[in-house]
This record gives sequence, C-alpha cells and structure tokens, in this order.
Amino acid sequence: MSSVKVAVFFGGVPAKNDEDTLKMNCPHIVVGTPGRILALAKSKVLNLRHVKHFIIDECDKVLESLDMRRDVQEIFKMTPHEKQVLMFSATLNKEIRPVCKKFMQDPMEIYIDDETKLTLH
Repeated sequence: MSSVKVAVFFGGVPAKNDEDTLKMNCPHIVVGTPGRILALAKSKVLNLRHVKHFIIDECDKVLESLDMRRDVQEIFKMTPHEKQVLMFSATLNKEIRPVCKKFMQDPMEIYIDDETKLTLH
C-alpha cells in the first residue's frame, strides 16, 4: 500500500498549497473539510468524477450545521451517482438520521446501544 497517495485539505492554509498538491501528487484518497473540498472542486482543481467512496465522519455534527450540510450536498451532486456512501458517528441522534439517509440508497445501519457490546482493537 505504499503506492497509495493520500492528501488532506482544510481551511486556514492557502488554497494554492492544496492546488499544487493536487497538480503534482494526484492523490487516490482525499480527506478534507466540506468547505475546502467544495472550493477545490468548484475551481476545477479537484476532479470528483471518479469518486467511488463518499465518506462522512462525525456525520451528525457535519450535517447538523446547515452551512456544512449545504456544502456536502453540493459536493455530493458533483460525484458519480454510482458510489458507496459511508457515514460514521458515535453520537447519531434520531433527528439527524433522516438527513443522513437522504444521501444513501438501501442503507445498512449498525447501531451499538450498549458500550459493553463494543470492542475496539
């Protein structure tokens, strides 16, 4: 797996740095905040046409914020229809679950209600 290239993008650093990274390294995996990913995609520096996996960590927090939700929706629309969508949260409340489901088709949900059932390795 040493040939897999990963890049991380977030605000607070010059977008030019991210643009250079994308042009020179062409990462296989991109991790970032919704705002920066959207900005890179809108500026046509980040190509989302070949996305196979769309992952949102801490989806409850990301999708509760209307600004971030709007960014995620816009990014989502720029990706292929056929992709795997994964969402993760340790604190997913019942109110945000329907919002999460709007991004998925035939979702498989796994809930762990009792911490004694959870084993971390």
